[in-house]
Amino acid sequence: MQYIVGTNMSTVVKIAGKIDGLIRSFKLSKINAVTPPPAKIRTINKKKDSTNLTVTEFEKYANTFLPFDITKQPLKSQLKESSFHDNSTKCNTLIYNPVNANIGDIRDVTVLLDEKTDKVKNIFIQTTRQIKDTTINENLQWKSRKSFRITTIKRAKDYYKEETNYISWNEASN
Repeated sequence: MQYIVGTNMSTVVKIAGKIDGLIRSFKLSKINAVTPPPAKIRTINKKKDSTNLTVTEFEKYANTFLPFDITKQPLKSQLKESSFHDNSTKCNTLIYNPVNANIGDIRDVTVLLDEKTDKVKNIFIQTTRQIKDTTINENLQWKSRKSFRITTIKRAKDYYKEETNYISWNEASN
């Protein structure tokens, strides 16, 4: 299989194109057709609230994933690819890590591809950034054709806030 080649950045273009296309095409063409509308469950420090989303609200959350386009510079040349096949998940796993620690917020991007169809099943993105005395960790997960989750953890000396926004639109049927 061509994705289990090792550190070959040409595979990044193929995979990231699928990821970007997956997110953009779903956002723009399919969200209006979802019945019931996409649902959001927001959890802040273990307190939950839920609501349905409009298309505009959905796009706001989905756009969180788009800056991590691993096909474009400068990100493309600053990531190293490794890959393996996981028999337990029946996926080919691609992991992209920064070549050096000073390239920005990304800690890693992991893409799970179905071993038979080569379609993206899951995308995981982890970032860390520092703003003054606050460390912000963000974990993003896109579950193809079903849902995505954005978890943000902010820590400072006397402050802690954990917020998760879980957006689903097709969880029951797939």
